[in-house]
Amino acid sequence: MTLSLVHVSNYRQAISELPPAQAEAKLITLWLDGKAESSVRAYQRYVKHFLRFLRKPLRQVTYEDLVDYSTQFSTQAASTRRIYLAAVKSLISFAHKIGYLPFNVGMALKLAEIPDAINERYLDEADIKLMVRAAAAMVDDAKTAKRQAIARRNLLIVKLLYQAGLRSHELCQLTWGDLSARTDSGQVYVRQAKGNKSRTILLKPKLWNELMEFKGDALATDAVFFSQKGGHLERQNLHPIIKVVADAAGLSELVSCHWLRHAHGSHAAERGVNPVLIKETLGHSNLAITDRYLKARPNDSSALKLMDI
Repeated sequence: MTLSLVHVSNYRQAISELPPAQAEAKLITLWLDGKAESSVRAYQRYVKHFLRFLRKPLRQVTYEDLVDYSTQFSTQAASTRRIYLAAVKSLISFAHKIGYLPFNVGMALKLAEIPDAINERYLDEADIKLMVRAAAAMVDDAKTAKRQAIARRNLLIVKLLYQAGLRSHELCQLTWGDLSARTDSGQVYVRQAKGNKSRTILLKPKLWNELMEFKGDALATDAVFFSQKGGHLERQNLHPIIKVVADAAGLSELVSCHWLRHAHGSHAAERGVNPVLIKETLGHSNLAITDRYLKARPNDSSALKLMDI
């Protein structure tokens, strides 16, 4: 059976009263409600893959089906297997929670732990400075006003991704109305689609002044970071910008927007910032996620207390 992304028009009709295909489409719509647009697209792909394998109504899913499905990933990376299985487990858990499935068979399926790769995606403070200098050099080298505006945009993207620890989609959806003054500086209001949460992040005066200079006559409803075609810069066009700047700075070709967010968390932890404050700034759902930065690059260790040998 394949996932039918049909439009469910009668949302008030009970799922139990709908034919299987419509019931599953409605179930998935409810499950994805409130998730970020990028997450919705990814989860739809994962679930479609599972339902194509299942070839029967989701109501008939068994633990044995999940075990058989997990073997489909034997030749793929452990992280890929975990992502697909986690999505299926989440859907089944939700279906059980709302009464669509009598049992949560996904609970019995264990997911392998994936090693934390923060250390593999680490940029130190010198690396951040190299990226900023590389982006600033592109502003100086721009030959036309249009190219200079784009280069200035890219410089501020690098700075804001790092200093505010924003996710890529959070940065792309910013409007000037999300930025407001605070004494000699300002703050940025971040709409966080994940979990329907939002947060406000204070900015340093230098970055705030640069942003206000960049704003010019823009309206509150205008995108802070525009695309060359107008409107908001899209995520798929944001990542190449970071790649170009990282390459100009002589850094790894793997550097991405998320590396700058990791750098914010790691550097704040190294400077002794309260983990709760880091959690609130980065918008983590729980402190355990934030603690990864402390574990990856601790400020102290019992090994330092032992005698030299």
